[in-house]
Amino acid sequence: MKTLTISVAAYNVEKTLDKTLESFNDARVYNDLEVLIVDDGSKDNTKLVAQKYEKIAPQTFKYVEKENGGHGSTINKGISLATGKYFKVIDGDDWVDTDALIKFIDELKHLDSDMVLTNHVEVYPNRTNKVCLVKGMEANKEYTWNNDFDIKRVVLHTLTVKTELLKKNNVHITENCFYVDVEYVVWATYVSQTITYLNLYLYMYRLGSSDQSVNKNNMLKNVGMQEKVSYQLVRLYDRFTNNGMKPNQDSTIFNTFKRSIGSTMRTYLLLKTKVAKNKITIFDQNIHNISEVSYQRLNDDRFIHLIRSNNYALLPFTKILYRLWVLKYGY
Repeated sequence: MKTLTISVAAYNVEKTLDKTLESFNDARVYNDLEVLIVDDGSKDNTKLVAQKYEKIAPQTFKYVEKENGGHGSTINKGISLATGKYFKVIDGDDWVDTDALIKFIDELKHLDSDMVLTNHVEVYPNRTNKVCLVKGMEANKEYTWNNDFDIKRVVLHTLTVKTELLKKNNVHITENCFYVDVEYVVWATYVSQTITYLNLYLYMYRLGSSDQSVNKNNMLKNVGMQEKVSYQLVRLYDRFTNNGMKPNQDSTIFNTFKRSIGSTMRTYLLLKTKVAKNKITIFDQNIHNISEVSYQRLNDDRFIHLIRSNNYALLPFTKILYRLWVLKYGY
């Protein structure tokens, strides 16, 4: 059995995929690493780039061709085909620090935790930003949800999880939709009971490109998909709450889930005030209709609480502040 399966979501990434795959291409990890390059119906030369690495190290790189079904479908396919003990998702326009990957795989050989968390680096066109979302966890020490620590949130870039847990729990991510990485993260956090944090800056997350789904113009264009994922997250959180979670696990999942709800609301704020208020009101009412538990818990988030205040009366003020933020920071 391989130690780690990396599932690469690849759709029309001929310009970036070579950098992604080259970051895994080290003979020291060939025998421990499985890289599934899941081509989601690309129309460019993604296939040729992937097959180049299949020829270099066929014991490690495997090209998987499928019809277009969205990011979630590449995760689902990766889970179904994975043979590694651990499973990690990496987008085809991102990459890893190769030296960190070698250390990471060596650490995984000695671990048996359900979930392994690492750090990541945000890579902008003119700068980088190191990000650690874990507080109060000693590196290389196994924790359970009963322990006292603070995970600000779990994101795709920080997460590695036991493959068997994903398979055993029939984890299936929404297909034909953007922004489903949070759905996958919430599922992985829910099925995991033991956690180890490794102080490695492994994942290199590319930001600042106009073609990314997280670009504000694209988010506005695809806000319907944000709504769809948000409603699915509400259903999942309601289901997981009813099934029972440890307080720290609940808090971690909530911190992850609430950002998607807030992100959808922030996208609406880019619209004209009257339209934004109407959209947010309907969106928020739909959340209430799906789950009273989730709706009430979301009041704990300061941004969402501000939006809802006095029957959304502060929305115009919030809209101005958010536009200034976007102009300054771009997100």
